[in-house]
Amino acid sequence: MKKRIIPLLVLMSFSAFGVSIEEKQNRIEYLESLQEKAPSMDIEAYKRELQYEKLGLSLDERAKAEASRLAEQIKTQISRAFEASLGSKSPEDAAAEVRDAIIKDSELVNIEMREEIKELSLKALEEIQQGRVSSDENLSAIEKSLMKGIQERYDFLNEEAEDMPMSAMTIDPTLPKANKNKDSEKKEYASKAELVSSLASDKENVNWISTGGVTLKSSRTAKREANISMQVKAEFLGVSLSAGPSFSFTREYGTDVQVMAEGMNPVLLPDGNFDFYKRDRNGKILVKGGKQEKRFINFYCDASLEFGTEAKAGGGFSIEGIGGGVSVESSFKNSVSMTSRRVVVPEYVDGKTTTFKLLAQICMNDFLRARVTNNMTIAQSLNIMMKNVVSSLRFSHPKTKCIKDSHCFNWYNKEIIGLARIGNYPRCVEESREKFYQCQLRGLKGQNCAVFDAKGKRVSDGMFEFQCDVGLRCVKVQNEGWFTNWELYQYAKGKCMPINAKTYRAP
Repeated sequence: MKKRIIPLLVLMSFSAFGVSIEEKQNRIEYLESLQEKAPSMDIEAYKRELQYEKLGLSLDERAKAEASRLAEQIKTQISRAFEASLGSKSPEDAAAEVRDAIIKDSELVNIEMREEIKELSLKALEEIQQGRVSSDENLSAIEKSLMKGIQERYDFLNEEAEDMPMSAMTIDPTLPKANKNKDSEKKEYASKAELVSSLASDKENVNWISTGGVTLKSSRTAKREANISMQVKAEFLGVSLSAGPSFSFTREYGTDVQVMAEGMNPVLLPDGNFDFYKRDRNGKILVKGGKQEKRFINFYCDASLEFGTEAKAGGGFSIEGIGGGVSVESSFKNSVSMTSRRVVVPEYVDGKTTTFKLLAQICMNDFLRARVTNNMTIAQSLNIMMKNVVSSLRFSHPKTKCIKDSHCFNWYNKEIIGLARIGNYPRCVEESREKFYQCQLRGLKGQNCAVFDAKGKRVSDGMFEFQCDVGLRCVKVQNEGWFTNWELYQYAKGKCMPINAKTYRAP
């Protein structure tokens, strides 16, 4: 007893001096382990927060650093957008196009920082046109808006572990050890708390059943939690910024218990207790070597958190699907889940026989409160997974169909007829008036393109003509006009040709 208590008392006394950097690193590593259960989690901000901890920055200094990072992202993207527009437009027209996009996309930004980001963006565009760079910006509104997320991440890293009760100290099941003592096969637990702690530990599972058997699963129950406001990312000039609006998300916990037993005879007796014995086809207990044979029965808990929201005021959520395709949906629903360790169904808990009702209560109530780390329960883990999934969600124009060219490959291969694919390349381009992004074909070198006269009238025939790709322009290679005494009219023809043959590279 004393050997088990002393190290834990040392750990408790150390926590009074604050959470160590090593423990904070462990918490980040725990978040990374959760990515296996929720791959779309975004934890980069937590990693930056750990660096701020190591540097000893105050919360205000962190807000300034995060705001500066966001400002640099915006400036970089404005510069890229301006350069891309220059490929087919004059500097004045390119600037006007980017300016319109800034004003349009600013409507998707969090209202608290919207005007500041718009002002920052328009100023950056002006400086790019003039060939100068300035770092004199007022980012106070951005800093204030980002502070909530900074505070949450700070609290996550610095929350001190709660003191454990004496009963838990003597058990200590959450510390990872080799499964040498086969504790997953324990037939008796001193208390329900001990069994719950064992389920939440990261020790090895008990073996699976190796013969035919029966499975018993409880009906899933749901527990609604109060709605929570969470911020998403915003689509701004084709990239995602951590500056999107906040939405109210619904949350609903689901829990269940699943029992698996070898043998085809019922696993439960009429009184609700488990039948731990092997039986023959007549229902008699099998005896081997003068002893009644026991059957193998194990169980595990499963907890999930379903969450969702709806963009009622226009706009939508950009969701990447299978094959790289992107759709924009007005509503978003998702779920994250955690499964307990699998252990043998014990015969006794707290001196009483184990019933299915007891296991259901453990899985549907106690498991959510079980601690997986010193400062986090199963329910808290589900919530942090949910928040990091939401933080990677992108809010964009409802007509947006792509973010980058690769999102258009599936569209190009499945929806475009073979003849139209010849000499063309799929591009994610911005619609000129409404400023949403969609997939379009762009003509490669030698592709037919439309020819217009000085009055803007098309003089080519319009058959399989396409807008030229970046770095190309439409060159007239055949004149229009009447031939053979006004009996035959010849349409003009245009071909996509490099603007600069020395620098042009085909995609």
